[in-house]
Amino acid sequence: MKFDLSKLQPNNEIVLPEKSSEELAEETGLHIGDGTMNFYKNQNKIKGSYALRGHILDDKEHYNKIIKQLYFKLYNLKVSLRDMPKDGVYGFQKWSNSLVNFKHNILGLTLGKKIDIKIPEIFIEKEEFISSTIRGIFDTDGTIYLEPKYGKFYPRIEIATISENLGYQLNNLIRKIGLRSTIYLELVKNPGWNDKYHINVRGEEMLNKWMQIINPHNPKHIKKFEFYINNS
Repeated sequence: MKFDLSKLQPNNEIVLPEKSSEELAEETGLHIGDGTMNFYKNQNKIKGSYALRGHILDDKEHYNKIIKQLYFKLYNLKVSLRDMPKDGVYGFQKWSNSLVNFKHNILGLTLGKKIDIKIPEIFIEKEEFISSTIRGIFDTDGTIYLEPKYGKFYPRIEIATISENLGYQLNNLIRKIGLRSTIYLELVKNPGWNDKYHINVRGEEMLNKWMQIINPHNPKHIKKFEFYINNS
């Protein structure tokens, strides 16, 4: 699908993608997981702020080896990655009207809190786009759990989200690409916190299929899978 970029403000620093692709689908999944964007007042002007931040330790290798190169390939954007110890995160922040407008007005991603976020329709038209988008979400918001059971490890993949829209959408799309999944709602009692939707894929057969179909790029997931294979 080609995008109409004619109404967006040009930016000499950022080159916006002209059509959908597997790389853009993956990057959109990264945003759904780790991204934040909105418009704020900056130096007496309203500017778009975009940020992508992961765990300060667990996700650093993913940001350094994969994410940095992906943003350059997609947007010609040389991101400056840094530690943010106060918040326990690692990543980047960029002031850019072009980038925020593209994600909001062209891709249809929400501004501000992601309580209602979901995967844009353009990325569920093709199976390869579905897999790429889920990869981005899993690489940022997913976990592989290895639970001791009957003397060996029982694998469980989980993605958690505060968005009901995304939770049920993910559960349906995971099934659509040939995997078995379940979803449940965790009612959070802490004031000011949101309830969470947990999507689970369980068992060795499904883990193997997940690694083949979704093909995670976050090194922590690859290392956890290799540990399971070597110790199962």
